[in-house]
Amino acid sequence: MKRTSKSGRNGSLAILIAALGVLACMGACQNRVDKDDEGKPAGGTSPATPPAAKISFENGQAILTLDQQTQRRMGIEFSTLPPTVTRTQVAAPAVVLSVQELATFRNGYIATQSQIEKDRVDTEVARKEYSRLKMLFDNNQNISEKTLQSAEGSLRLLEVDQRTAEQQLNLQASVTQQQWGNVVAKWAMDGSPELERLLGMRETLLQVTLPFEQSYNAPRTIFVEIPGRSRSEATLISSFPRVDPRIQGGSFLYVSPGQPDFTPGVNLLAHIAVGNSMRGVIIPASAVVWSEGKAWTYLQTAPDQFSRREITTDVPVNDGYFVTVGFTAGSKVVRRGAQSLFSEESLLQGYGGGTSDEN
Repeated sequence: MKRTSKSGRNGSLAILIAALGVLACMGACQNRVDKDDEGKPAGGTSPATPPAAKISFENGQAILTLDQQTQRRMGIEFSTLPPTVTRTQVAAPAVVLSVQELATFRNGYIATQSQIEKDRVDTEVARKEYSRLKMLFDNNQNISEKTLQSAEGSLRLLEVDQRTAEQQLNLQASVTQQQWGNVVAKWAMDGSPELERLLGMRETLLQVTLPFEQSYNAPRTIFVEIPGRSRSEATLISSFPRVDPRIQGGSFLYVSPGQPDFTPGVNLLAHIAVGNSMRGVIIPASAVVWSEGKAWTYLQTAPDQFSRREITTDVPVNDGYFVTVGFTAGSKVVRRGAQSLFSEESLLQGYGGGTSDEN
């Protein structure tokens, strides 16, 4: 009986120890759960981290919100728009000209010049030989009259060849002047640096046509562009003695820096300042994003908010576009990182990440 009682006491003790172990484990788990729940709202869910970028809409206008860290990551930089004054502009058609004719003329002109120089040398040698033989003949030296006549004939033929080559050179120059005007023709005849830049495609030759009824002269400087793609400043060379068959008007030659898109035959739009002064601002070209044939720029409306605004491009100026509506002096636009903003906005709209504040 004593042995049984002792065994029962040992069993009870083991059960008690096991129960205490279970309670200790449950307490440790509860402490861990309590620590995990610290800082959580009463509902038991984690506080939502605000998104780095979001989109909302006000009066139908998309507003892109980016925190400062995201702006720095995207390399966003701004330009403050100063007040600007420019003149009213009109548009005129322009076309990129091929300079192959000038290259062909230059090669032929050089060949003719070389022939003339050779004929001059040959003529001078023949003239001296004829003079020597004539002096021998006149002094009753040992020379026949036939030999003298042959020398004279050779001299006369060389003189004719020289005059013919000179006439051909003058004719080539006259034709080129009629086709290209005096300035460009002189470039081609002289092999000037201007011609070398054209042939090397560092510069481009343009034909700009102004309507006959226009009341202004061709300005010294204009802007030309392929809308939405390439644009450049162009400088007047001279009038152009050819007519664009598509348009009745006077043509002028302009030269612009070479552009990859400015290939022969490409049609351009020329912008010519002719009217009264206008007040506005200049949107930098680096701030412009093109989409579906339209030009856009991002206006900073708050330190962390941006609104994409459409701009007009009918008044291009140096390194940008002059606008009179939608922007005021002192406005800030994104001059670097605009394309990144556009991609971010497109992504948010594509995933439906926007909220509406219209109501």
